[in-house]
Amino acid sequence: MLYFVVIFVVVMVAVLLLRLRVRLEIADDKRLLFAGLGRTGPELDLRSKRGVFKLFGMRLREFETTRKKPEKTAAKHKRLEKAIELAERAEGKGKRRRSLRQIIQIVPQVTTALWQYLVGLLKSVIVEQAEGQIEAGFESPDITGRAFGYYQAALAAVPAMLGRVRYVPDWDGPSFSGVMHIQVALPLWRLFFQTAALLWRLPLIRIIKLAIGEKKGAQDG
Repeated sequence: MLYFVVIFVVVMVAVLLLRLRVRLEIADDKRLLFAGLGRTGPELDLRSKRGVFKLFGMRLREFETTRKKPEKTAAKHKRLEKAIELAERAEGKGKRRRSLRQIIQIVPQVTTALWQYLVGLLKSVIVEQAEGQIEAGFESPDITGRAFGYYQAALAAVPAMLGRVRYVPDWDGPSFSGVMHIQVALPLWRLFFQTAALLWRLPLIRIIKLAIGEKKGAQDG
């Protein structure tokens, strides 16, 4: 028994030491986006609309990102509509109410917990590599300005990117040029502890009670 416990602990530690990784490479001849665990995950070629699944950095299987299956999509829509219809019928048989006062009471605590979770995740991100400059514009100046604002916000959230990646807005119209290589990672152990802290901060019991609701006619204690 102790042998299996030791193996389990070793495996869990090894997994928690892995990193969720996102890599973006942009150049004149390629635009690659990778997202995965360690060196395992899909890598998308944004120019050719094709991708490859990598296992420990080795190419395992290629696939297309634009393939569509209209028949299956239609079938999924039908199943979704059926599920919604059944849910509405079930709700009609035993309608439940939720106190607006109780919802308002937990909103500040939930909002604060989620904000702290987001900030904690951003602070936990490790910039493994970041360099390059992008000059780009959109159809209208307001969209370009919005994109530039998002860029400034990202720099404020991840100060390690400051001075390493530059975005130069083109106010004249749609355009794109530049070279960029960005690789960021989030260690799983940090994600685990941030998520545990979120669950600790959230009023889970009150959220569950609100999700279930109370039957109409029931009196508050």
